[in-house]
Amino acid sequence: MSYQVRPVTVSVFVPAQPYEVFAYVSDTRNDPEWCPNVTDVEQVAGNGVGVGSRFRFHQSVEMRSRRLDSDVEVGVLSVGENSIAWEVEDRFQVRHVVLRVEPADGGSTVTQESTATFKRKPGLAKWLYPMLARRTFRDQFARLAERFSLGAR
Repeated sequence: MSYQVRPVTVSVFVPAQPYEVFAYVSDTRNDPEWCPNVTDVEQVAGNGVGVGSRFRFHQSVEMRSRRLDSDVEVGVLSVGENSIAWEVEDRFQVRHVVLRVEPADGGSTVTQESTATFKRKPGLAKWLYPMLARRTFRDQFARLAERFSLGAR
């Protein structure tokens, strides 16, 4: 049995052109540079980013003064001109993530939607997950925006 929780959507303005931002964020191998919880990424199937490509990354999440380490499998489900969909699976959950990059005021708006399904009854996590995920995604997006605003392209 699986348990779906509320979807989480987060957006950010990035001061760079959509094609630049999308090329960077769609390549999971860049995650350690802008995702604070991701420490290492390796490609395990495919060549580069494309439908069917698979990646494994190690993440470390802080929860109540404790670090939770886990390995995560990421599979590319679809790739559009400025959008990508992944399936992200760890020992606790499966997430379907869609990331879109759209033109906005001389830069880009990056929007990520994530829907999580827990493998076991989530208990309090059902209510905590959206809050923690939103905070994590906001931290990631702040780093992403900072990276492009500093000109480190």
